[in-house]
Amino acid sequence: MSNNAVIDMAGVVLDAESWESYLSWFAADCPGYLRLFGRRFCSLAGVRHEAYQDALERGPAEVVRLLLSTGRLDVDIDRYVEELAGGGVTLQVIHGGMTPLRSGGLLNDRVAAFARRHPDRLHAWAGLSLRDEQAALKEMRRCVGDLGMRGVSVTHFTDAADPLSAASRAVYAEAEHLGVPVWIHAGHNLSPRVPVDHCAWRQLDAIARAHPDLVIVAGHGGWPWMMEMVSLCQRHPNLYLEFSTHRPAHMAAAGSGWEPLLAHGRATIRNKVLFGSVGWVHEMSAGELADEVRALPLDEGTVRRWLYGNAARVLGAAA
Repeated sequence: MSNNAVIDMAGVVLDAESWESYLSWFAADCPGYLRLFGRRFCSLAGVRHEAYQDALERGPAEVVRLLLSTGRLDVDIDRYVEELAGGGVTLQVIHGGMTPLRSGGLLNDRVAAFARRHPDRLHAWAGLSLRDEQAALKEMRRCVGDLGMRGVSVTHFTDAADPLSAASRAVYAEAEHLGVPVWIHAGHNLSPRVPVDHCAWRQLDAIARAHPDLVIVAGHGGWPWMMEMVSLCQRHPNLYLEFSTHRPAHMAAAGSGWEPLLAHGRATIRNKVLFGSVGWVHEMSAGELADEVRALPLDEGTVRRWLYGNAARVLGAAA
């Protein structure tokens, strides 16, 4: 395996119908994100920001309609995988959700189908909603048992779900029983419905202590509580962090908040850091973001671990 190989733990790949489902989820559960990422969505879809602002005034459904109208959000999954390979990405974890598709089924079904088409390049993880514990448990079993999905993803703040409730704990316990890892949205959120630290280092510590055999991936790195996240990675053998949605190029800037990761990520937790992209947030490819990791003030061995080796161990991929 090339020393430049990359495993991306946080891919979001969507065709037009999946984007409709994904954007409708934003509109229903965290409409503020439509404003926050407005210019990014406009750039991706090729629409004027003025038209986007007008659509926002008319309601979220109009925003979704406008963004889909150009056809630019649609993806050719075969071409997408070719581009991953061209950027050195040997494997990408793609995340689904329980939001419905217009043609039937859920976003999880579409993501699983993408992974089945390219099993050597894509691993599908099931997105779960914690609004209904039994529905989440049923969906996890279906996705893992029937669809062959290899992990699950949970974003508590969009459901205003307590990360330490009995319902949440039931989901963690079932994932532990099934032997699949759980990606958990960690760190700050921008929803006014819940506290900024709704699911952060303290909750992750409680989850890891209660489920020591569960592999936990702290999504988005747990920023801005990075010193605490470093201590959790030191403390719990099966807890990792990935830093998707954050530009690696910005991490080395003074005051970025990532200083503890750069200090300890080359030493005591060099085996606990994973690369993640969610490339649409930056309108950059996973390969381009990986190049920014290579430009950080890290030794070559640490870069290889962050970009490939640690994730290969978590996923059971060939090292």
